[in-house]
Amino acid sequence: MMRIRFSAASAGLLLATVYGPGVVAQEAGSGVSIDVESIRTLLLSGFENNRLMDVDFVRAIPDSALRWAPDEVVRDFAEQIEHTALDNVMFVVMGVTDGERPSFGDPDNYLNDKEALVEAVNAAYDWVMESLRTIPAEELVMETELFGQQMVKWRVYLQALEHAYWTRGQLVSYCRAHGIAPPRYRAF
Repeated sequence: MMRIRFSAASAGLLLATVYGPGVVAQEAGSGVSIDVESIRTLLLSGFENNRLMDVDFVRAIPDSALRWAPDEVVRDFAEQIEHTALDNVMFVVMGVTDGERPSFGDPDNYLNDKEALVEAVNAAYDWVMESLRTIPAEELVMETELFGQQMVKWRVYLQALEHAYWTRGQLVSYCRAHGIAPPRYRAF
């Protein structure tokens, strides 16, 4: 079994991202050793939670607000969901696979139709999760570069999760602007 050592800060970030802050205190110390398969499992759980939350947001917003934006210089609701879910693929392509970015349908279609948007979201998460399931453990700990930063490949997946949390969080105000309580956070 391949094991890696990394700082308590990295362990805390990974565990808090997937399971919430309660796990950080249990895992903190001078260093944490965790096997790569445990990291893979935590990341897959995080992506599945993100998928469910993205779909929850799409289903919560009324059709009339799908293309609404609070200002003309920011993304509308559908574009923000697209950015949240489909850019996970961009992270993985740029930092892990170095391949072509797959298409998940016609944006003119899925940005204007909630069910088509749900399909694109699910297809993007399926692609990212399959790439994570099939990458060899030895490759997950190989160094790569993402946005000018050196990191191991499993951190690229973590960066995608963090980006999705940040980007989806911006949709809370879109829901509230339409008198809708945002969907619940699914990590706990």
